[in-house]
Amino acid sequence: MSGTLLKEELLQLDNKRRSIMRDIEEAMTFLNSTPVGLRGSLVDSEGFPRDDCDLYAVRRARHTVNCGHNDLKSIEATIHEKLSQLHEECRGEAEEQMQRDKMKKKSEDDQRRRDEQKQVMSSKEPFVRVVDVATGSPAEEGGLICGHLIVQYGDVDAEKVLEGGFGEMARVTSSYEGQMLRVWVRSPSDDDCGGARELFIVPQRWRGEGLLGCTFEPMKLN
Repeated sequence: MSGTLLKEELLQLDNKRRSIMRDIEEAMTFLNSTPVGLRGSLVDSEGFPRDDCDLYAVRRARHTVNCGHNDLKSIEATIHEKLSQLHEECRGEAEEQMQRDKMKKKSEDDQRRRDEQKQVMSSKEPFVRVVDVATGSPAEEGGLICGHLIVQYGDVDAEKVLEGGFGEMARVTSSYEGQMLRVWVRSPSDDDCGGARELFIVPQRWRGEGLLGCTFEPMKLN
C-alpha cells in the first residue's frame, strides 16, 4: 500500500478517534454535573434507586465513557500498526509521525488519568475544614485558603481518619517536611457536583509556628 493511501487511512482513523474523545468528554461533563459522577453508587443508603438524578442518562453516559475508552485503545493500536507500515514506505517521515503520535497519546493518557483522578477525588468526603491561614506561610504559598474542605491529604482521606484518627495528618505533615505534599480540596462554594482541585504544599520551617501555618477544623464524618 502506498504511503499516500496509508496517510489517508490514518487521517480517517484520527478523525474517528477525535469523535470518540468528544463523545467521552460530553459524557464526562454530564456525569460531573450529577451527584454520582463516573463511579458513584446508583442506590441510596437503603438500597433503593436514587431519585436525585436521571439514572438512565447516567448509565448511558457511563456506557459511553467505558466503551469509548475501549474503542480508543483499539483505534490507537490500529493507528500504530498503520504508522509502522508507513514507516516502511517512508522511513524518515514515518519516524517523525510516530514520535508525534507517541507524545500526543501520552499527553492524552495523562489527561484521562488526571480527569479520572479528579472525578474520584470529587466524590470523596471532606474530613477537615481550613479555618485560618497565616500570611506568608507554606499553606498560603501552596494555595490553601480559609474555607477549603480537604478530601485528600497525602495518603490520608476520611476513611483513614476514621481508622487512625486526625493524628494521621500530623504524621503526613512531618514525613513531608521539605518535600512537595499533594492535597486535594474543595471550595466552600462547591456543591455535591463541584470538582476537587489539586494543590501542592511544602511543609517547612518558617517565621511562624508549625510546618504549615494554618489551622484545621475536624468535620463530622459519616
